[in-house]
Amino acid sequence: MKRKPQGPKARATTSRARKPGKRGIQSVKPEKPGRLSGRLEKALSLIRARPGIRPSELNRLLNVEQSDGLRNTLIKRGLIRKEKEGSAMRYYAV
Repeated sequence: MKRKPQGPKARATTSRARKPGKRGIQSVKPEKPGRLSGRLEKALSLIRARPGIRPSELNRLLNVEQSDGLRNTLIKRGLIRKEKEGSAMRYYAV
């Protein structure tokens, strides 16, 4: 019975090296200027309906774990503003 070779050389031939590729990267179509995606629209409408909403409340209403990306996008576009009230952060429509 033959023995299998051991050592670093034997392991290198049996394991595959990962090739860099597009795995895990999703392409996103650029939006037309002035238009919002569905998630951004929903977040904006919730903030307009509930001025002073807190992030945890917004997350619960959107049914997501975190919404910081959505909120930051809306802030950068000038559609909402955030204000610190004590230790709480609150969001208002502009």
